[in-house]
Amino acid sequence: MTSSPEGRPDGCGEPRSRYVIDCEGAQVRVHARSLATVLSIDGEIDASNADLVAEVVRRFARLKAPLVLDVSQLDFLGSAGLRVLLVLNEEHRQAQLHNNVVSGAALRRLTGIVTDHGLPVVASVPEALQNTHEFVHARRRFLAALARQGEPQHNAPWRPASTP
Repeated sequence: MTSSPEGRPDGCGEPRSRYVIDCEGAQVRVHARSLATVLSIDGEIDASNADLVAEVVRRFARLKAPLVLDVSQLDFLGSAGLRVLLVLNEEHRQAQLHNNVVSGAALRRLTGIVTDHGLPVVASVPEALQNTHEFVHARRRFLAALARQGEPQHNAPWRPASTP
């Protein structure tokens, strides 16, 4: 596994940084976005490199920030690759880490057979980022409501304690 920086694009809405990690047949491109870390994976994921790809994804999951796994450009996804996606999804769920998987032809071939897979599949990176945005705001509203429940009630007028 090797990593190297790529040139930073200056276009609007482009990632702040980009690195390529070579996973022996698959390349993982890292895009740091304000809402989530996007890991774009292309090439092939099979039994020979599925564990290596999983190791790379786990490294970014340790950041505890939402993840988007973009596998839309994969040329091939073997059953070992699907197994890794399922295991990673379960790990993210248990860690309460929001994630989405951007589907492509290679993933659709397998999810057409394994229909009850449970992966949070979306059609595009913008859709995944929109889901993340909605998740983050819903979580903030929930946490704010919990915090308000612990505050003293301001509705009742204040009355001094009576002295005997």
